[in-house]
Amino acid sequence: MPVNDRLETNVPGIWALGDVRGGPMFTHTARDDARVVYENVTKHADLSIRERVVPYAVFSDPQLGRVGLTEREARRLGYQVKIGRYDGHKIARARTLGETAGFIKIVADADTDRLLGAAVLLAEGAEIIHELIAAMHLAAKYTDLQDMLHIHPTLAEGLSSALGGVHAEEGI
Repeated sequence: MPVNDRLETNVPGIWALGDVRGGPMFTHTARDDARVVYENVTKHADLSIRERVVPYAVFSDPQLGRVGLTEREARRLGYQVKIGRYDGHKIARARTLGETAGFIKIVADADTDRLLGAAVLLAEGAEIIHELIAAMHLAAKYTDLQDMLHIHPTLAEGLSSALGGVHAEEGI
């Protein structure tokens, strides 16, 4: 079924959301679709899903929180990338919890420093990724976040180290 970025179908007055809309089929995207349709119908807003940042999680052990492009996807799309990676065993809180498996990986555009994507494969990775989801939603640069003060010791402070280690070397 054809649906535009405001979630209107090609039939006037008929809207599509959730799995009917196509695209990422997550509960959280369906919930946001409902918000967009509600605002557009009841408040005559002009909301769109065009620039929506869609994250996801895999509740494995460790958890995977993901948002945006992977390094491979970014390169395939023609981006010159900068990569930051920080291993879980280096994070103090991960060591105290005995949950050191995993890593944080940041993908940034080498030309603009904008965040293109991130993966947090750590204990509570699905929670930690939200800081990067917010940053991408706000079109932040990785440099906007790299010196942000994190509470010590937390798992999220690994983000500072990953962001501080972003560089343009190949093959990370």
